[in-house]
Amino acid sequence: MLPMGTIMTGCMVIGGLFATRLPVLRTVQKLPAWFRKTMAFVVFSAGSWNVFWYAMQHYAEFWGMAALISGCLMLLTSAYIFNVKCLPSFLQKMRPGVLFLLLCCAVLYGTTIYRL
Repeated sequence: MLPMGTIMTGCMVIGGLFATRLPVLRTVQKLPAWFRKTMAFVVFSAGSWNVFWYAMQHYAEFWGMAALISGCLMLLTSAYIFNVKCLPSFLQKMRPGVLFLLLCCAVLYGTTIYRL
């Protein structure tokens, strides 16, 4: 059985790959729409679990705050994957910053898991 930290890190990486518009990763955007929407649902589910379950139970701890931040970023990233046009323009402009912060969270989770 995989630890939840590993699953969350994987979901953050998947979210970053599918939401980015970098020229090197544009081939991901050419995948079928049903697959991209499935990945958006996976990222949304992971973000919801982080925010509404783990963070709410551990709000006074470091990992509870990390779960809250990374969960909110994953929820926003899932909207970028699913349909970015439904978001307000200021959230559309924040995409590079959101994805960079999501990458930072994935690195934090990943390095912590590696050190265990």
